[in-house]
Amino acid sequence: MALSMPRIESEDFNNLFNMTMRGKWEEVVKIYERDPSAHKVRVTKTGGTALHVAVTEDKEEIVSKLVEVISKYDKEALKVPNQSGYTPLHHAASNGSRTMCKCIAEAYPSLVDARTKNTETPLFIAALHGKRGAFFYLHSICSPNSNLRYSYTRRPQDGTTILHAAIDREYFHLAYQIIYLYEDLVDSVNENGLTPLHILATKSSAFKSGSNAGLWKRLIYECIIVKKLKADPSNPQSHESEDREINIVEKLFSSANEQEGSSATDVENPARKDHTGSQSTTPSAERNRISQADYGNFLLGFLLIILGMGSKRIVRSLQELKELKKKHKWSFQVMNELFDRSKIIYKHVHSGADRGELPPLQEEESDLIATVGMVDQGLKTESIVLIAAKNGVSEIVERILNEYPVAIQDRNEERKNILVLAAENRQASVYNLLISKDMLRESIIRKVDRNQNSVLHVAAVYSKDKPWPIPGVAFQMQWEIKWFQFVKASIPPGISLRPNSKNETPEEVFSRTHEDLVNQGREWLIKTSESCSVVAALIAGVGFATSAAIPGGTLGDTGKPVFENAAAFDVFSISSLIALCFSVTALVMFLAILSSRFQEKDFDKDLPGKLLLGLSSLFVSIGAMLVSFCAGHFLMVEDKFKYAAFPVYAITCLPASIFAAAQFPLYFDLVQSTFKNPFDHLHRYK
Repeated sequence: MALSMPRIESEDFNNLFNMTMRGKWEEVVKIYERDPSAHKVRVTKTGGTALHVAVTEDKEEIVSKLVEVISKYDKEALKVPNQSGYTPLHHAASNGSRTMCKCIAEAYPSLVDARTKNTETPLFIAALHGKRGAFFYLHSICSPNSNLRYSYTRRPQDGTTILHAAIDREYFHLAYQIIYLYEDLVDSVNENGLTPLHILATKSSAFKSGSNAGLWKRLIYECIIVKKLKADPSNPQSHESEDREINIVEKLFSSANEQEGSSATDVENPARKDHTGSQSTTPSAERNRISQADYGNFLLGFLLIILGMGSKRIVRSLQELKELKKKHKWSFQVMNELFDRSKIIYKHVHSGADRGELPPLQEEESDLIATVGMVDQGLKTESIVLIAAKNGVSEIVERILNEYPVAIQDRNEERKNILVLAAENRQASVYNLLISKDMLRESIIRKVDRNQNSVLHVAAVYSKDKPWPIPGVAFQMQWEIKWFQFVKASIPPGISLRPNSKNETPEEVFSRTHEDLVNQGREWLIKTSESCSVVAALIAGVGFATSAAIPGGTLGDTGKPVFENAAAFDVFSISSLIALCFSVTALVMFLAILSSRFQEKDFDKDLPGKLLLGLSSLFVSIGAMLVSFCAGHFLMVEDKFKYAAFPVYAITCLPASIFAAAQFPLYFDLVQSTFKNPFDHLHRYK
């Protein structure tokens, strides 16, 4: 149904429209004062009034004036929704402005009950967008009646609650406060049968087990200290003072960050001006106190300066890692609170929708059925432990197995258990957790899905949408082999697995699903070897020429080199010989790859080993060639430009050094995965 528009003269409407679109808000206020019929006039394509626009533009003073003018004539104008059902209070909650929420709600208190077309209250909108200031104010003015109080927190359209929304958007700070303020929401279920813990189990990136940071970032990450969340249900605003520490690195480089047009302060630090319109009231002594985290960040800052990263990058890198650690630590706290307060983790529950009676379970008599976190079977919802295993959230899996060991027996609609899901989705951290807890019993390993696929069958299936965190098609194939071998080695001896419904063994499934990857790996290796062999041949030629040439010539009577006793001549001779030998070695290795059969098993150690040896020899020969050049050139200019030559040589070798340093982590991973199984010593991989 089309939105109705109050009667207003065409000229006045055009004037109101133009003033609103141009941002001339004082003129808009005058029009509102002069013509009350303009209060309900919609000026945007989405059906918003001038007040809607002012709120979305975050014009707090103008909103206050417009609300004051409207209140003198007809407060019903404050209730006018746009096409999506948003009132000005919904927009204020979405913006997170506590000031505007208070201004509008005090003028029309019943607006807290208004719902959008998606059946969302202003309180729900504030939680959906993670606006803590607006959320706590709206919470304070909602009805104290317990039944009505919880009605504000739910979206009847799909049964989603504010706790579902906060966790889904990864606003864990707010979710933690919601758990204390609305404890009954811990066990709330939406129409899909999902509790907040189900939603949390899908957030693998929110937990430390889902992080794939490199070596340097992991070291810095461990040095950053993040305070735990605290809550005071009787004083919702108490959370604003719980993380007011001063980051010395940010203070040192705040001016550099301001030049970028961005603030170096913590996004969770209330010391900066918020939509509340006031500054933090933290005492100066507390603000200036240096915490243990400050010392750590201080030292990290200077370490990064020594490494030449620059002040702006220091602040940005530290801030990103700090936010990452906040997310990891706070999500873990939310998880523990949900577990501690939930009363239905080990029970069947119904969703908000009426789904009728539970259908009878259709399982084999030999199966022990656990229902940890399962809901109405008619909704086909997986248990929490299965969702967590599929997404690699080992923290949740460990907590459930510690409290309910029988959860290891859980199976989903496709009859896949936790072991099958972990192997199928390449979740090595979960699989290693099960191994460490000694849960790979024969009864668990023998479980198969509807297609009679065992844990080894699903581990053999290649999935393009689940690549390993390592570049190169050939190395993807290598890791696929390593993963299959890892799962196979985890099965105790004496357990034989039957073929699946297609009468295929795990090995046959592996060969069939990896045919394309083998072909792609062969093409990648051939192209790489051809390119590198050209460089190796070029260096071999240069190395042979330089090793045969003698700088300065020889003495005519003895044939000995003129610079025989010079230290630079010894460096030149040795480096030339090294460049020649290693370039020839690299050339031979690349030719060996080109002449390989490229069978499936060759991608395990044979081909990667040859490639690593070839690349290692190539890098050494390049470095030796540069040293040989610098040493030979130094013999020519030693007397005239002795001290000026060294900076030139350093600059000459700098690009190769930077490239080698950047590739070292990858090279280290390649060496480790070639000679060891990367899943036996997890340190950064899921």
